[in-house]
Amino acid sequence: MKIDLYLIRHGKTEYNEEKRYAGCKTDCSISEAGRKEVEENKENGRYPKEPYMIFRSPMKRAEETAEIIYPGEEKTVIEDIREIDFGTFEGKNYDELNGGELYQKWIDSGGKMPFPEGESIEDYTKRVLKGIEAVKKAVAEKAAKDGLSDSEEPVPVAVVCHGGTIMVMKYCIYGGDYFNYLAENGECVKISL
Repeated sequence: MKIDLYLIRHGKTEYNEEKRYAGCKTDCSISEAGRKEVEENKENGRYPKEPYMIFRSPMKRAEETAEIIYPGEEKTVIEDIREIDFGTFEGKNYDELNGGELYQKWIDSGGKMPFPEGESIEDYTKRVLKGIEAVKKAVAEKAAKDGLSDSEEPVPVAVVCHGGTIMVMKYCIYGGDYFNYLAENGECVKISL
């Protein structure tokens, strides 16, 4: 069975507006500007209208975004697709971190070393892929019950998540540099599985 996975980055938060690291330890809401942007994207048809299933990160910003796009629809929470753990960088921005020894070491590593007291890209990638496997399993189980397992048509599935989640998926599929795949807030990226 084929799946068209629509990865939707949550709406903008105040942390995003201030260019702060907002990972899995910061459970913030989307801002008014973020809400408006998601509503406009919805009106402009940027999200799948009737996905077969909807999944979301457990973070508040993903929950609120999913509810704007798919009000009242059933949404399955997948813990492993929450944002990366930025460790001691959490809540800080470049101006606050610039010049710090740990930040400079992380920059010099090209982002390859783990975030201090946080996750490495490798561990985060494993976690996200585990979450996507859970999505695929849930879709396959529902499709089997609905008699769609042998369908030639791809099943559209929406996943409201984070920039890091999208980066992992694009990096795993296309290769190259993980940091080249940052999606904008409210952006929808289609990946066929």
